[in-house]
Amino acid sequence: MDKNLNTFAKRLLQARIKAKLSMEKLSEKMNGIVTKQAISKYEKGMMIPNSTILIAMAEALNVSLDYFFRPFTYDLDNFKVSFRKKSDTTICEQKALEIQIQDEVERYLEIEDILDVKYEYKKMADELVPSHSLSTNKDMIECAKNIRNIWGLGNSPIANSQELLEFHGFKVLLTTAPKNFWGVSGIINDNTPIIVLNSNDSHIEHRRLTAFHELCHLLFNNYFAEGLTEHQKETLCNSFANELLLPGDILINLYNGKSRIAIAELVSLSINYGISVDAIVYKLKELGIIGEKRYRGFCIQKNSNPDFKRKIEVTRYKEEATTRFQTMVYSALAQQLISISKASILLGVSINKVRKNSSTL
Repeated sequence: MDKNLNTFAKRLLQARIKAKLSMEKLSEKMNGIVTKQAISKYEKGMMIPNSTILIAMAEALNVSLDYFFRPFTYDLDNFKVSFRKKSDTTICEQKALEIQIQDEVERYLEIEDILDVKYEYKKMADELVPSHSLSTNKDMIECAKNIRNIWGLGNSPIANSQELLEFHGFKVLLTTAPKNFWGVSGIINDNTPIIVLNSNDSHIEHRRLTAFHELCHLLFNNYFAEGLTEHQKETLCNSFANELLLPGDILINLYNGKSRIAIAELVSLSINYGISVDAIVYKLKELGIIGEKRYRGFCIQKNSNPDFKRKIEVTRYKEEATTRFQTMVYSALAQQLISISKASILLGVSINKVRKNSSTL
């Protein structure tokens, strides 16, 4: 099959899945200028539409004409991901989200290529290889401590999780996704680590935890002990993320041996370290600072007292979203490496908006 024809066929199928449209619905949205049967032939690579139909398709599917013929940067089928999602996420939603993520990742990689950005993920990952297989909470705490040491964090709070990850070579993207989606991660072309977070998740503490949970998957998926269930691996990733956000030594120094801990104390820690009160209480139990009985009492009080539950679960931390991708696009535009129309396509915004934001010195 002709390469351009094959690319168009796959892109059309992906655009339709991302738009969550059947062939029949796409035909209807295009006012019947193309039949369901013709769309099927396009997606099978048997024929290609004329320019009039192409323009109508792009408009109906909310993609640029460029999208249909853009070469594939990586194979979506080989994108090894670890989804964290609630059980009510449908296969249709998941597939559409995967394709949406692919589109955003490809645009991210394209602007890095244009700017000739280099990264050394493999070298960094090699420094973090554990000395043995990972199976316990203690193992994950040691992994988190090792990263804090290598990255020079000490026991200090992490001001901005996304900026920290970007600084160390991890590509962090925020995508508009259903509320029941938390995050996804994967390695592109064996050397590019991607973490995608849900921009609709307004609970910043949850989003920070998800970012480091996915970091754990990227770094340590291949080192989990054999026989662990997926649930056990998820729990270990949470332990890693909790330790990275709030070192256990802080809690041990503050609360070990105390018979009472004020919720106000935990709220103060939550605000300072950007971790939820729920996660702090769970970590207190993990460390043995509080017993199972005290932990159950906390959970019972939260579930039976709506005001207490709201106080515990409210988001308090402020963290700016990463702007690295947008900054790279406007930098390339300022250096005349790309046109305004290309910047518009990469950013997914109108040409007028690009012009408005493209002032230079």
